[in-house]
Amino acid sequence: MDFSGKIGNVIGSSWRNLDVMRSLPKKSNKMPTEIQAEQRIKFALTIGFLSPIKGILEQAFGTAQGNKSKFNLATAYHIQEAVTGIMPNLDLDFTKVVISKGELLGAKNAAVTATNAGVVDFVWENNAGTTLSAIDDKAILLIYNATKKLYVTDLSFTRLVGAAAIVVPAEFTNDVVHCYMGYLSANGKNAATSVYLGTVTVL
Repeated sequence: MDFSGKIGNVIGSSWRNLDVMRSLPKKSNKMPTEIQAEQRIKFALTIGFLSPIKGILEQAFGTAQGNKSKFNLATAYHIQEAVTGIMPNLDLDFTKVVISKGELLGAKNAAVTATNAGVVDFVWENNAGTTLSAIDDKAILLIYNATKKLYVTDLSFTRLVGAAAIVVPAEFTNDVVHCYMGYLSANGKNAATSVYLGTVTVL
């Protein structure tokens, strides 16, 4: 029988299809150490950044390991590799952000430009032809506006197409945006490690 709720000092809940019972944590009056405080800030910073694209990460970031979801793996990676700075001035290094991770062949000769108002243009070479690539691999195209803290994503193009014009919101005008590209196989079972394509200024 499922149990959810609180009885005395015990809490029951369901987690990843498992029934879990645990004791309530004891409140502590101890101040966190500097290392603990730093980890908490890194965690909050990373979660805040990744949560809007959780759906993509759950599809395309590596392979879930035991009770660790793909989103968990993405979170751990970015805390370790992408957070930069010295306490308390921590931030993300957008050049180290990874939106997909796997064994598929990655993007080749990919680039971005912004030559038309409200549009970011992606181009890439169709490098299909190996056992780890196919013409129908989905291109994962992602644009991040750090000023507005907003994303634009598109998975409607394929490796074969070689180009995509992505329309961004009008409020992006004159903002610098960060651009990324990865791949996800048509059956969703594998991905390519994404590449950082740099920045463009939206016209």
